[in-house]
Amino acid sequence: MAAFEYAKFAKVHPTSGRYTNTGFQARVALPSSKSLPQGGSYINTYCGMAGFECGVSVKYAPDFYDSRTGTYQWHWFANGPEGPFDGPMKQYRDGDSVHIKLVRLDDGHVQFIVNGTEKFTSAKTYGASSYRTDDTCARYIIGTEITRWDARPSSLPKWNLSFSRLQISEMMFKNAGGSWINVNSGNAVANLAHTPLGVSTPSPVDFNGVSNELSNGRYAVSMSL
Repeated sequence: MAAFEYAKFAKVHPTSGRYTNTGFQARVALPSSKSLPQGGSYINTYCGMAGFECGVSVKYAPDFYDSRTGTYQWHWFANGPEGPFDGPMKQYRDGDSVHIKLVRLDDGHVQFIVNGTEKFTSAKTYGASSYRTDDTCARYIIGTEITRWDARPSSLPKWNLSFSRLQISEMMFKNAGGSWINVNSGNAVANLAHTPLGVSTPSPVDFNGVSNELSNGRYAVSMSL
């Protein structure tokens, strides 16, 4: 399996109860336009927790292609210890607003909800040890990738994936006491990241359009070339 992804990310992590929170939810406004340059390139936006990554995505692949518009369009996905599971292809379109929620239920099962409708509930239960790291705690991620390699490349090509403003709002996390808490700049942080590490990354290194309004529970990124 390819281990070295040429990718860029934005991540929102609650700092309050970082490793004890049991859910995250947000509304995402999908970009109104995008350019996926080559096979396998994608944009996804999702909640993560306990090894699950659940949200909406679009990819340069035949299943995502909409012949009516000549564009690639979006669907929901649920990846993780019991996935992957996929929703109907091209269910969501550029510019749509989609609400996503990933939560550990009181009985320990993990559930994914889109626009108020349950899409997936785990067959197994997941205890506190399953969400006690930065990569497994309740959080929100925006990710893009253009290609990947089995071995670390010696150099990287110029980045060629772009998209207009992608905004997340109405962000909330569920604390250990079971209450949903509004995200703000006092209880969460947002960071940019990229891979692969250990290789010089051509400019722009990270998303080059960032609007950080965590004080109002909003965060947005875009990518221009």
